[in-house]
Amino acid sequence: MGCLLQRALAIYKPTQQCIEILRELVNSAKTHGVHVEVYTVDDASSFAEKARLLNEPVDIIFSIGGDGTFLRASRFSLLYDNTLVFPYPCGRRNVFYEFVQAPIGELVERVLNGDYFIELYPAFSVRAGTKSELFINEITVVNNNLGKVAKYSVKIKSPLLNTAFTLEGDGLLVSTSAGSSGYNLSARGPLASTFLDSIVITPLNPLQLGFPPLVLPRTSVVEITILNPSTVYIDGDYFGSFGKNIVISVIASSRYVKVIRFSPSKDLVRAVLASRTHI
Repeated sequence: MGCLLQRALAIYKPTQQCIEILRELVNSAKTHGVHVEVYTVDDASSFAEKARLLNEPVDIIFSIGGDGTFLRASRFSLLYDNTLVFPYPCGRRNVFYEFVQAPIGELVERVLNGDYFIELYPAFSVRAGTKSELFINEITVVNNNLGKVAKYSVKIKSPLLNTAFTLEGDGLLVSTSAGSSGYNLSARGPLASTFLDSIVITPLNPLQLGFPPLVLPRTSVVEITILNPSTVYIDGDYFGSFGKNIVISVIASSRYVKVIRFSPSKDLVRAVLASRTHI
């Protein structure tokens, strides 16, 4: 089969181990006529702005690092149509990665030969005023003044569910099934399979004792009215700081991140727990 890839991006964590993997990747891609542009995970935001302006086509994005690198690469893939994300583990937390022993050069050969699976991660949209962005992991809404309790009015709308309540605490998370293994799990939220098309609302240190996380269908629309000044983060990146009565809306989008896999399934529970049992 002829090579269908021409231009690639590699986003990597700047450690010695990851740099060596990157070097092998670039050399392997070059032998097949694939040009690879490289960015550290910290410098990649400048590429995102450039991509928005130039709209240059990219065939594949390589993620060499941990879960933070993967999230950055995945959000950039949403700037393009049908761009694949190829994750190769090289970080402390690798829940989004497969456990692979093969050198990256061999896996590049498999991709070029079409020998892989695709896992779809749904993207969600968050909007606040005139600002909007896509995310695949979670949004975090946190009180600016952690010395005081904040209030949030939450409305949930879906075909079979309409409810509203007031949450008092430090803030709340709205995570996807894929993102449930991150901050959500640390906040005592549930671990959801990536094959479960859902979102999870998890309160952060709620004043109401026993306030449970809520697992909702993907079709739900979540509206959070901020009643105290708060800051919003998207997949770990700063989204904005907002004042009283601003409404944060979360809704499913029609976009998906297409992730290359070499196995049709993985042990999610083992992958999550293994990354959290060492210091």
